[in-house]
Amino acid sequence: MNTLEDRVTFCEQENARLRKRIGRQNGFWLIALLLAIGGGAIAGGSLKQVAFESIKAKEIAVVDANGTVRARLSGDLPDAIMANGRISKRGSKAAGVMLYDEEGIERGGYVTQDKDSNVMLTLDSKHRQATWLIAGPSEDQVSSLRLWNKDGAIELRSDESGQRLSISDKAGVRYQQPTVALQSASCTYFKDLEQKYPDEHACRAKYTETACQTCFDKK
Repeated sequence: MNTLEDRVTFCEQENARLRKRIGRQNGFWLIALLLAIGGGAIAGGSLKQVAFESIKAKEIAVVDANGTVRARLSGDLPDAIMANGRISKRGSKAAGVMLYDEEGIERGGYVTQDKDSNVMLTLDSKHRQATWLIAGPSEDQVSSLRLWNKDGAIELRSDESGQRLSISDKAGVRYQQPTVALQSASCTYFKDLEQKYPDEHACRAKYTETACQTCFDKK
């Protein structure tokens, strides 16, 4: 290193090593600073909740510690999954809030239906629906509160036929107070249902045998 050229080369090599060391140190301190800022933001977030004026989403799912969906807010709810993995079709697209138990089985919700535009609150067992509270869309303000099991049901209903309490078993309505007759529109509706699904006895599920027979005997 006696020559000037050797000394210049040595200085350039030392300068390059020094720049690399400074660069590594700067990178380390930058990462440490970012981590500190992020940690402070997380800590601050735990103390102060962030409020959004509006959130737009197709679906929001809430899960528990096991990752099981326990609540779902959706504009297009999926079909219900009941006990033993059985799929229960909704029969209509629906939007709203659904609740699920620890097994992920649907246990009820608060929804609006695309078909018929009903709004309803439902409560389910693990196997099937057990309670509903429904309001229709028309000015008539048709509404119904129904509780049932495999053997029968009790229903409070208000519609164009009037207000009544009905108690039914598998054969149909056994008790109704006050007893009501089917109005013209309802009579036509249930006549069509009976022709399409003769084994379902749709009319007897809502009205007494006398009321249904009177309707069907009309020309």
